[in-house]
Amino acid sequence: MRRRGRWESVVLLAVFSCAAAYGCGTITDDPLGPKPLDEDASGDATFTPPDGAPIPNDGAPIPNDGAPQPDATSDAGADAEVDAGVDAEVDAGYDAGVVEPPGPLSPTYVDYEINHLLTVGQSNSIASDSQPRWTLPAGETLITVQPYTNLMFNTGVMTSYPCNGTGCPNGTYVAPTSFVPLVETDRFFSGGANDNVNTVSSSMANLVTYIAMNTYEFGARAGYPATHDVLVSNHGRSGLTYWCLRKNGCNYNNPGGNLNAFTEGLMQVTAAKNLAAGLAVPKSHVVRGVTVIHGESDQYGYSDNGNNHPEYPLIGTNGVAGRIQEYDDGLIEWQEDYEAGIKAITGQVQPIPLFVAGVSGYTRANANVRSELKVAHYQLRAHERAPGKVVLVAPGYVFDFAYQGSPLTPQCRHYSVIGQKHLGEYFAKAYAQVVFKGQPWEPVRPIEITRAANVVTVKYLVPKPPLVIDTMRVAQPTHTVGKYGFDFFDGATPIAITSVAVVGDDTVQITLASTPVNANKRLSYANEQPFPGCTGPGIKHGGGARGNLRDSDDQVSLQGYELFNWGVTFDKAVP
Repeated sequence: MRRRGRWESVVLLAVFSCAAAYGCGTITDDPLGPKPLDEDASGDATFTPPDGAPIPNDGAPIPNDGAPQPDATSDAGADAEVDAGVDAEVDAGYDAGVVEPPGPLSPTYVDYEINHLLTVGQSNSIASDSQPRWTLPAGETLITVQPYTNLMFNTGVMTSYPCNGTGCPNGTYVAPTSFVPLVETDRFFSGGANDNVNTVSSSMANLVTYIAMNTYEFGARAGYPATHDVLVSNHGRSGLTYWCLRKNGCNYNNPGGNLNAFTEGLMQVTAAKNLAAGLAVPKSHVVRGVTVIHGESDQYGYSDNGNNHPEYPLIGTNGVAGRIQEYDDGLIEWQEDYEAGIKAITGQVQPIPLFVAGVSGYTRANANVRSELKVAHYQLRAHERAPGKVVLVAPGYVFDFAYQGSPLTPQCRHYSVIGQKHLGEYFAKAYAQVVFKGQPWEPVRPIEITRAANVVTVKYLVPKPPLVIDTMRVAQPTHTVGKYGFDFFDGATPIAITSVAVVGDDTVQITLASTPVNANKRLSYANEQPFPGCTGPGIKHGGGARGNLRDSDDQVSLQGYELFNWGVTFDKAVP
């Protein structure tokens, strides 16, 4: 049974160097507590990776390779053989250029044969309306071939069916009995072949494996793993809020009659571990993370002025009253509960982050109140408050929506097959950054906002500079033409924006028509959703919440899509 990739002794030395120099361990807990009002938790865009300290010189050779490591841990006997230089053959071979030096993989990477990703959320997580019965552009189909050796259960990506709008009734769970190649044929709501759905699973897993082999040299570099096999399982529920999806569920949605989603997720982990161990040649298994496609139902509670079922504050799953004040608290609690529950099953030490898809729209709004994407604000806040644990991947306005009617119009609620496959590849990019590179994933997000009179300057964290204003790939929102998704409020009064310009690689300068004077000044982006509104990238989506700011990422897509990183929704205080 393979657990770690055997990278030659020189790579073991690199791992040791990481442990000695940086203290490779687990992410320090970030318990729920006082939270920043609305700014970056650190203010400096730094990130504490799993080893407890920033990893410097990413991609550079490990310094002083082959030299004894003057570290108290090593002196205490942690890998004393390497510390003492006993492996002189490797030291001499590396110095002579005979042994291949460490490659692009992070020295903290630990290899497993089955790498499990779970998916949870509401209707977009289980791919409602991504069936072939919805009209698609010519040549756009479900993914029907597994090009690598990625896996699903023999039940499909999902393990419960048929389900309904209130969840999956008890008794619908089907226990997996084997692994099969990942080719999706799931029908969450039952029905015929035309109801087969294509979730994010296939495009996500396949691009992960592609990146492993083509960027990180799996199967090509001596001593590296041959491949990176991904197992995907899904325990999403249509329409359910965070309260109902979390550990122990809610007290109003058919209590006692439905299988709790969180419970099913842990059942899937147990099944995967047991199946892997029971193979004729047992394989090692690890859970790498949970992808989350969720938030619209919680958004309704904010946008409907509280008319939806009230969610917050909630008692924490640990019994602490009022622990969950807002949606960001829920995301942090969710990650904590998944990590604790999964580690208790697998025994792994690897962290289990939530990879979160940003919400960029919803179909119900109140015409009498300002309609803004509060859930998206809280998703960004959770990313800032719990770095490495809650990982905001991308905003939703980039992704295509399903169509209906004649003439065909976007139905403004669910991603199409195109949208599902596209989003899956963004999850893959974030996964590769975290798992293979050992670095944090960061979306295009603001890290500093300053103002001089009527000029507001926003410094961004940019994965692949430079920033670009792009009105071709994402149409300008009809209500923010010329503002590219930005809005400014001086108290409750909007101030007109006269120009928006990219300055340098990572900065946007916004000129206002007048100098704000009120105490509560705020800048927002991809946030305002008129009533009615419809999100999505095209002009056909009308006035939905979206923006035109992106980076210059040239990551290859297996599905033929562009994978630029687009600015995430925010609403921030301005000095």
